[in-house]
Amino acid sequence: MGLFNKQKKRPKHVLRSDATDYYSGLSYDNLGWRFVSDQQDYEMLNNQFKHNAIAHRIVAKPAEDATRNGWRLVIPDDPKKQEIYQDALDNLRLNDALTQQIIYQRLHGDGYLNIGVKEKNAQTESKPLNPKNISTVSFVHAFGQNHVDRYQVNNDPTSDNFKKEQAVVIRQVQQGATVSSTGLQQSPQVKSKPIIIDKSRYFHISLDKFEDDQTGTSILTRCSDQIKALDTALESTGKMLREFTFKVFKSDKLMSEEETQYRKDRAEIGQVMNTEAIAFISSDDDLNKFSTQTTGIDTLFNFVWQELSAACNIPKSVLTGEQAGTLAGASQDVVNYYDTVKAIQESLLKPELEYIVKLLMYADEVGNGQEDPAKLTWHIEFNPLWSPDDKTQSETLLNHMNAAATAVSSGIYSPKEAKRLLDGQGNNAIQGMQLVGKSKQIKR
Repeated sequence: MGLFNKQKKRPKHVLRSDATDYYSGLSYDNLGWRFVSDQQDYEMLNNQFKHNAIAHRIVAKPAEDATRNGWRLVIPDDPKKQEIYQDALDNLRLNDALTQQIIYQRLHGDGYLNIGVKEKNAQTESKPLNPKNISTVSFVHAFGQNHVDRYQVNNDPTSDNFKKEQAVVIRQVQQGATVSSTGLQQSPQVKSKPIIIDKSRYFHISLDKFEDDQTGTSILTRCSDQIKALDTALESTGKMLREFTFKVFKSDKLMSEEETQYRKDRAEIGQVMNTEAIAFISSDDDLNKFSTQTTGIDTLFNFVWQELSAACNIPKSVLTGEQAGTLAGASQDVVNYYDTVKAIQESLLKPELEYIVKLLMYADEVGNGQEDPAKLTWHIEFNPLWSPDDKTQSETLLNHMNAAATAVSSGIYSPKEAKRLLDGQGNNAIQGMQLVGKSKQIKR
């Protein structure tokens, strides 16, 4: 009777690093999302934003679109006063500050805007701002989450102040250097004491932040897999372009030469083979040219772009710059994108601009001195996001004029009111009408 020794086979262990384990032995019901840590490395996010062009694009594009065409303060009853306050707004360089704040919001998940004021009776940053104590608004600065220690938030859902912040605590890590009379650079000592800023002196906007989260979520964190896939596509394409074609020269005579002669002949032939020049070979030799097959690769690239577009909520045509930028040539996804940008203007930027305007009106050194914003008729109006073509612009103007004529003939508006309505549409033809209403008192 023969004995057979059967060796026990070891199970195969497969190391997987993808988000979902697609092991064939795992049931479909058990496939699911793996928990991911919410911790963010802000230094790494900053570095990726600086050096990765796609990461920079998805962070900065909405911020630039929301602020690139600017805005204006409209005081219909007093154009001179409007000009004075508009100059005060322009001197604060709000366009740069608000752009940077939205960039921080998308890059870090949190963006801040600190409003610096000169007060008649000086107060610390930790004290609530009294509008009637303002001499002038000195600056508006944006900063991110990188050096914020913490901020205090009411997390009681039964409270009137639910999710409202009380203050933000930051720690200074670097201070601007000065130059001595001898030309030497002197770096002042960094303050070790934390800086507390009251809620009335800053704005804070977050991205994808829930009530139990300590911070917002970076758009780069959300799109990390899609950016990685696009980086892989770029690297693979570069390698394919570098080695897109190559030649194979089959020659028994060359391969049987001595080493010294072989190296010499190989160098001379290789120099010719690197070009599209004609090669002269014997009948016993053979020369073949091969190229990398790219059939179907455009489908893969389109999939990666669509994935990134869906993840960051920016259409592929906007990301790649294919869109012409006129309303007549816009596809529906581009229109939806600019509606999203419009929502950023209305929900994030407009409240901040209105608050700063109110502070300027309360300031002693701006205009004719302190004024009550509630007693003036004014509003903030964003300039159009679109650059409409002539046909679209003329059709829009005709529609507005017909609407105004109908309103006058129906007795809804007087001719003067209809004229004011058309004047309000002059700089806002594509975006639609902004409601003109009285400003409310500051509520922070």
